[in-house]
Amino acid sequence: MSQQRDTKAPGGNLLEVAGLELSFVRPDGDLPILRGVDLNVARGEILGLVGETGAGKSMTARAVLDLLDASARLRLGRYAFDGIDVREPGSVEPLRGHRIGFVPQHPRGSLNPVFSVGTQLTDTIRRLNGGGKKNAHQEAVRLMKQVQIPDPERRMKAYPHELSGGMCQRICIAIALAGRPDLVIADEPTTGLDVTIQAEILSLLTDLIRDEGAGGLLITHDIGVVAEVCDRVAVMYSGRIIDSGPTADLFGGALHPYAALLLRIAVALDEGIEPEVIPGSVPTPGEPLDACAFAPRCPRATEICATTEPPRAERDTQFAFCHHPLDAGEAISASEERPS
Repeated sequence: MSQQRDTKAPGGNLLEVAGLELSFVRPDGDLPILRGVDLNVARGEILGLVGETGAGKSMTARAVLDLLDASARLRLGRYAFDGIDVREPGSVEPLRGHRIGFVPQHPRGSLNPVFSVGTQLTDTIRRLNGGGKKNAHQEAVRLMKQVQIPDPERRMKAYPHELSGGMCQRICIAIALAGRPDLVIADEPTTGLDVTIQAEILSLLTDLIRDEGAGGLLITHDIGVVAEVCDRVAVMYSGRIIDSGPTADLFGGALHPYAALLLRIAVALDEGIEPEVIPGSVPTPGEPLDACAFAPRCPRATEICATTEPPRAERDTQFAFCHHPLDAGEAISASEERPS
């Protein structure tokens, strides 16, 4: 598994989120989804938000983008964009498209099937930047070239069903970049794409983010992807970030047992070896949780893990929330016997 390439030093934080809690109001009681999420994204860096399906990654993105329905109850200790407090309802809406771009998980389903991709791209450009049709058309062609779509003048006339999944995703990336945003949030941007196309799309997206001097939040369930394109990693489990640090540091030795087991799986897959499966599954939303939600699956769990909230543990530039963090270089196996 290759290591993250060298990049220029990042600037100040574009996105600062602290104490993010999210629940949905239901007749039988609130349904908790996010439980105190903290994350930062600096200008010039790409943060990978990684975890299994159901961890809360996409809901974190929707909360940051203020794309939640009326039943959502959001609580924030801090939410700032480029130093500006945006906790008030409606504060994020003027930023969407202009300063925060979004690349969706399912590109074909995100494009309107009854309009050509050129119309959808030029309409977005005019809405965000103003100007006439001619200028918008020229900018659309430029963006399509930027995302490496061949023969853009001809592709402008195509409808989503006439393009491959990879081409549709390139159009979605072009739409996300139309307002020249400072931050790009990409939610599983390669879902359903061929493995070779996945690598091309991720490389293209992250290169464009860096070329524009922006910041990026890449949401993925594949921690192997993070090694290739991200500067920092935040590992999420059951609505909370439980391990975070620079990519090289985390891949050199995770602090949290869950992050370490995910890394073992990624390394095994990279080497063509059958991976060791983590027993059990991520708790479903609303399921009663122990003090440490990972305790029922953790080979290092002891009684304290089920009764007391885990403390913050630190090692150099990495931090985790765990009663039994791993030492540098310490190995772990999902099948090892739990301590008595």
